[in-house]
Amino acid sequence: MTLSAPARHIGGSILEWKPEHAEPIHAIRAASGITAVLVASLVLRFDSGLAAATAMGAWSAGMALLIPEVRPRPSLPILVATAIGVAILFGGLSAPSPMATLLVSTGWAWLMAYIGALGSAVAAATTACGVALVLAPVFTTDVSPVTAALGAVAGGIVQAIAALLPPWRRMLPERMALAEAYRALAEDARALADNMNTPLATQKLVDVREVVGERRTVPQPLREAISQLYELRAAIVAVAAARARLVGDHPTTARHIARVLRSTSTALDTMAERVARLRDTDRDWEEQLSEAIDAAPDPPEEADEEVPVPHVIAGQEIRRLHRALHHASRLAERVAEGEPATRIVSRRVRVRTRISEDWETLRTYLDMNSPAMRHALRAAATIAVATGITIAWPEDHSHWVALTAWITLRSDFASTIGRGVQRILGTAIGATIAGVLSYVVSDDPEWTAAAVGLFAFAGYLTMPVSFFVFSAVVAGFALFQIDLAGASPVAAAWDRGIATLVGGGLALAFFALWPTWQTRRLPDLLAELIDAYGAYARVVLSAQAYPSEMNERRLRETVDAIRLARSQLSAAAEQASVEPVRGDRPQSVDVQDAEEALSRAARALIVLEGNARHEKDGAELPGVAEFGAAVGAAYERLAERVRTGTSSVHIDLDEALDELDSSVTDGDAGTRRRRRVLDWETDILTEALKDTALIIDSWSSDD
Repeated sequence: MTLSAPARHIGGSILEWKPEHAEPIHAIRAASGITAVLVASLVLRFDSGLAAATAMGAWSAGMALLIPEVRPRPSLPILVATAIGVAILFGGLSAPSPMATLLVSTGWAWLMAYIGALGSAVAAATTACGVALVLAPVFTTDVSPVTAALGAVAGGIVQAIAALLPPWRRMLPERMALAEAYRALAEDARALADNMNTPLATQKLVDVREVVGERRTVPQPLREAISQLYELRAAIVAVAAARARLVGDHPTTARHIARVLRSTSTALDTMAERVARLRDTDRDWEEQLSEAIDAAPDPPEEADEEVPVPHVIAGQEIRRLHRALHHASRLAERVAEGEPATRIVSRRVRVRTRISEDWETLRTYLDMNSPAMRHALRAAATIAVATGITIAWPEDHSHWVALTAWITLRSDFASTIGRGVQRILGTAIGATIAGVLSYVVSDDPEWTAAAVGLFAFAGYLTMPVSFFVFSAVVAGFALFQIDLAGASPVAAAWDRGIATLVGGGLALAFFALWPTWQTRRLPDLLAELIDAYGAYARVVLSAQAYPSEMNERRLRETVDAIRLARSQLSAAAEQASVEPVRGDRPQSVDVQDAEEALSRAARALIVLEGNARHEKDGAELPGVAEFGAAVGAAYERLAERVRTGTSSVHIDLDEALDELDSSVTDGDAGTRRRRRVLDWETDILTEALKDTALIIDSWSSDD
């Protein structure tokens, strides 16, 4: 067991500060909603419990509007506040009976943790529901559970109204996701200008599809721009591959092409700014593209005996890239200018599809070996013990034991340990500051409400900037909100500090007793990625063998499967890198090495995919189908080797490549370019797969 990586992770997470992620406009808008609730509570003289429950609903609903990956539509705060209301209702009804409280808390913890596995946005909402369940006895001291629940829903309705306040930013999440995708492609182009073996970033392309997929209506230019991202990616990789072929024999021309890729990255960054900021950029787009065109080699239109074929291919690929950039620039301008959205699917169909997908996902989690089920059971056990301690706690504010356990416990080690330490330290500091401030304002309801509003705004502002500071702010907010329910702020600060240490330590202890180590999931996740790459290879090589039978839908499905598998593996590898365990290989660094080799193979397949789309000869090529079968079997062998440590068959890729070379050497003039590209890229594909096999085999030999 090694503790150096976790220690560095905890220290880095505490000091993490990202001011560029702050969203002042959104924070002000969300704070205006809870301010309206606080003012209404004072003017209408709400009972303290009703005022606190309404503020809780408004606070949680406002947080939902600030989750980066969620589009802030008005229906979202109402949905979150309704869930908060249900939690308050259950918690309030079970409060008189300790046994009922224990059973309801345990079942609610399992359900919320299980549902939270659907995604980070859902997990944030389910955590808020857990907090509301814990605080329900405080909210229902002088009002009925039904009244308190309705108050929480009312707070969400107020936040929904606040979400409609100006300034309005049309298609903001979708435009920002598209801009990030452009920036990711720009970074790929810059990296490939220097090193063809650089792994490609794909998560941003996944994100933009998911963000736009949530919308019922999407402007046509935005939809086209997202579809065109794949054309841009294939064109960039093809130019980088053309440069790599020229590095050895023609270094000057290779440097010339590297300048094209850097100019391409500059143009893509310019497009990203245009889409994200909705304002003209400092330099003209066409000027950016002209610089790239001027930097490109200029071979003749047709190859002859005097011009090396790699130069001809490079020039053709660069012109193809320029066309793709020009198309992207026009689409980006139309996205920035704004066009009426067109209905792409009915709301009923979209909602039904999303619900069915989520239901199917939850069904797959009904397995004791799944991380989601393990986390749900661990959460249930943690909250059960925390609730028991809360019931037996001799002091007031004992609910902070369970509350802190709710907030601290996460599904992975990095989040649980890192956020747990930040939560405990931040809470202690925030409670101390709020306790000192309470001496000044504790006897004045107006000043107390103002303090709640100030802490709420600070929480909304610092949530994306620093979780440590956010934890301190939330401590102050919670302390003053409890004061609205009639509790002593000084006592709340002291009791909550002790209870926070107990609850946080309890969550960390339960994770340590029954951990979910991402390190041990890496072999299965890597094997799933290899399977996805193998499916993509079969589709691409089939398209090369039989162009007329190219299946666009199947191709998109395989690409989406790769992106999903790669994002899951990347997240798991990042989390595993800070875990204090070192089991059987592969470790996090091993996965990164294997994934880099697999990415080289994938880039060759991307070039072949783009070549199949670009070339319109439609002729079938002999030998490609047989080579595709061998490549598919090689991917299967790699996946089996990762999963089991052994493989039942041996695939001779060199022999399959020799047979392919002899099959495609001769052919019609119309297929000459496609055969040449196939010859080059299959060499790269074969070498990359052999390198991957060597890397995987080395794990056993090193052990």
